[in-house]
Amino acid sequence: MTEDYLLRHIAMLRQFVAQIMGLRQEGQYAQALQVLVQAQERLFARPFPAFATLDIDEQLQLLSAGESKEGVREKHLGYALLLREAGLCYRALDRDDLSASALSLALHVALCIAVTDAEHCEEIADLIKELLSQVSIPTLHEPTRELLMRWSQS
Repeated sequence: MTEDYLLRHIAMLRQFVAQIMGLRQEGQYAQALQVLVQAQERLFARPFPAFATLDIDEQLQLLSAGESKEGVREKHLGYALLLREAGLCYRALDRDDLSASALSLALHVALCIAVTDAEHCEEIADLIKELLSQVSIPTLHEPTRELLMRWSQS
């Protein structure tokens, strides 16, 4: 993959996240969720049903396929940010079940980045702390709690 492609991909992800955040902040939650699905389809380079039923580790592997270390980090970070936005939209729509799930997945992805890329661990620490303030730690799935333990020991 060329560096130009990676830079364009990062710029696209940032634009999607900014658009979703803007819609969410304006109270346009349904529209934000529609853009979120489009962003995920672009990120995964396939239609939503093709990746939505995969577990989180399979999704992360799919995002990592054929990518450089930097590309993997950027795609995973973009996905974590998209999941965070989904969680915040669902919370605003009083869908606490979906909100908790999306925020927990965002935390899982962010923790994966932090524990596998110690060089950039500090860059993602603020996102992890933000997500931790929005999830119930006792209800996290065991793999996420294990990642949290590894991250907190680093």
